Amino acid sequence: MEKTVKLNEAFYSFTQASRSLETCYAKLSEKVQYLTQELEKKNTKLKEFERQSERNARLVAMGEMAAKIVHEIRSPLCSIELFSTMLSKDLEGTPHSEMAEGISTSIKSLNNILTNMLLFARQQKPSFRDVKLGDTVEASINMLRPLIAIRNIDLEVNLSDEIITGDAELLKQVFMNIIINGMQAMEDGGRLKIVTGSDDEFTTVAVADEGDGISPENLEKIFDPFFSTKDKGTGLGLTIAHKIMQCHDGFIKAFANEDKGSTFHLYFPKNKNGTNIKQKDELCISR
Repeated sequence: MEKTVKLNEAFYSFTQASRSLETCYAKLSEKVQYLTQELEKKNTKLKEFERQSERNARLVAMGEMAAKIVHEIRSPLCSIELFSTMLSKDLEGTPHSEMAEGISTSIKSLNNILTNMLLFARQQKPSFRDVKLGDTVEASINMLRPLIAIRNIDLEVNLSDEIITGDAELLKQVFMNIIINGMQAMEDGGRLKIVTGSDDEFTTVAVADEGDGISPENLEKIFDPFFSTKDKGTGLGLTIAHKIMQCHDGFIKAFANEDKGSTFHLYFPKNKNGTNIKQKDELCISR
């Protein structure tokens, strides 16, 4: 009888120990799963940081090169523009008037390219103020309305009242470049949707188009300087937008839509008190 009791006690102790081990194993498995997920997140962030560092290095090198090229080209181009304008006026009303006008138009196109290169290369000093994000987006849209009408774009806009700290003029360049990119993706027209929003971490702007979309291998490349999938693109519009967003401690992400087209998300970080980055005055350079 005594042996039976001891055997039952031993069996009970063994059962309790087994349950305790199972509980410990379950907790250990949860801990391992959690640590694995955290490691994957950190690896993803590390890869993103490495890509960002590589892009910044290219931006600095390309910026220095672009500034030198613009300086060398701008001086003779100004003279050519002056002479072409004078020639166009002299030939007004003659059979050669269209040819002279074509020269002037081409020079203006070159000047536009050089202006974009300067925006990319120049170390701008932003002026940070409280900015109503919706008003800044609306101002950018208004400047592009003639182009929107010509391209047969159906515009859908939903703007909220978020306040961020930023340089309104620089941000207009960002929004205009992103909107123009969306319009150019829809050669035959389509719907362009622009939405602002906010969550616990970010104030956001989303620009969605119904174009051909961006291939997975190009999703990271599109922000690199001089990379373009368009025949007449300079490859600087999105680079400039990316650079300005860096100045605002923000970033841009491009996503391929499930059905068709692409969506660009612009993220402006918030402080713990719910407002955006503190006001600062520093050179707008790639970091």
